[in-house]
Amino acid sequence: MATLDDDDDFVPRRRTQLMGPAAQARALAEATAKLAARRQRDALPHRIETARLVLRAPIRGDVPDLVKLADNKAIAEKLSRLPHPYTRADGIGFVEIIAQRPDERPYAITLDDQFVGVVGFTFHEGQPPELGYWLGEPYWGRGIMSEAVKGLIEAAFATRLFPRLKARALVSNDGSRNVLTKAGFIHMGEGPGPTGTNMGKPVVFYELEQPKWS
Repeated sequence: MATLDDDDDFVPRRRTQLMGPAAQARALAEATAKLAARRQRDALPHRIETARLVLRAPIRGDVPDLVKLADNKAIAEKLSRLPHPYTRADGIGFVEIIAQRPDERPYAITLDDQFVGVVGFTFHEGQPPELGYWLGEPYWGRGIMSEAVKGLIEAAFATRLFPRLKARALVSNDGSRNVLTKAGFIHMGEGPGPTGTNMGKPVVFYELEQPKWS
């Protein structure tokens, strides 16, 4: 798990000594938001177990199954960041670069020790973490993604550091929208996709607040 050096909290303060009051306020707000997001990421467990699944960090050994399942136009056309065709280089880059970034916390979804998909959070500065996921087509229709999403959300809320989550799905993606609705996400509105390969396509935006009693 990544850790913060004791000095990290003081670096923004040293830098702000050379700025004007408005710039200082902006810099401190940005530093605070980054620190909060990093703490959220690092507070998540390394391993999450549900009735059928184990969620864990992606590893190099996942790459063959990752490439086999992700290289599917039916999946790529529903996501904003999955390249197509999906190559071995993409798989290695995901495991060794993307999954290690401080603003990403992906989990490999495994069923009977078999890699079947990905679920996780992307952390946006000043915004709630965004839930993202995809599942290999051979495993559709078995409730696997709903189970994985529920497990991850429960683990996040258990840290008491995730007061709100957000997600989005294409208007045309009934399967993904059903997963979010079953998980308790509330429809917040619709609009064009803001980024990635789905930019401009009709998207539904969702949010989920941590229950007061949890």
